[in-house]
Amino acid sequence: MSIYSALSSEIPIIAYSVLHQHKKNVAPKEYIKSLQAFRSALKEETNQIKVVWENHISDITATIVQTTRGNLSQFLSTPLQSDTGEIHRIIKEQVIQTSSQLLPNIHFGLLGGFDSKYLVETPQGDIPKSRLVNGRAFLQKLGFKLGKNNAGIFESIYIVEGGTNLDLLEHIVRKEIGIYESAHGKNIVEMAAMTCALHNLIFLDGTLEQDGDRFELQVNLVKGKEQYHIFHKELLESMKYFRIEIHNLNVSVWQRKLGLGVGEEYILRVRAKDRSTLRSGITSIQKFIQNRNHLSDALDTATWLVKEFV
Repeated sequence: MSIYSALSSEIPIIAYSVLHQHKKNVAPKEYIKSLQAFRSALKEETNQIKVVWENHISDITATIVQTTRGNLSQFLSTPLQSDTGEIHRIIKEQVIQTSSQLLPNIHFGLLGGFDSKYLVETPQGDIPKSRLVNGRAFLQKLGFKLGKNNAGIFESIYIVEGGTNLDLLEHIVRKEIGIYESAHGKNIVEMAAMTCALHNLIFLDGTLEQDGDRFELQVNLVKGKEQYHIFHKELLESMKYFRIEIHNLNVSVWQRKLGLGVGEEYILRVRAKDRSTLRSGITSIQKFIQNRNHLSDALDTATWLVKEFV
């Protein structure tokens, strides 16, 4: 069993969130192309890591089997070649079974994620005006510049399974893709401002994949004075409300990992395939807020932002 199994703990799904704004002299379409090129490079290197890891396990297994057979040869009396082959098979199966129990069964490299643009001038009706004003103030507090003459603000999310993959992402960027002469380097040159944060997934109703979604409501929550186990229990019970009220939504809740990064501790993400469904989701949350409890209070005082996937 892996360390996660030994501790009766699930392997965490982690989102590395990067909020960023491009320079004024960079065309938005070119900037988006750079983001997409970088993500494609991450996916390609993830596929390579999978091949390297599978070959590594295969080589180690073969070496262990061969060594074990050699160590036991003096104790074995097997005149028939078929018996030798059977011994080889048994040892190999035991090695594979043992390794599968000891190694965590995780997806190495990039698991998923997406790039999206904040709609800070979102059309009337998408989100209440007071919420939009608060959302703009939240982005400005993080150091981003808003206004017609300023560039767009984006969020790029890179989802991985388990903390080991944070190391692998860093390895991919630094050693495989490269810091400078690459899609990553181009992206960095075009960027004017950036903030980062890490979050653990604590609730999911739907899928992590973009799955044809076009919009996302991002609600940045602050927990009140209640204890975590009370807040989490209420949160998990209440989130299913959105699935009952509105279909075709992907709902997830994330909690900041180890206090790392900027922004609020919790993020509620509600993804929708079209603007109409997005508006219905927002209306549903406003209706839910009328039920006074810890979560509704947190939602009412939260920062709401709308984004479109690019």
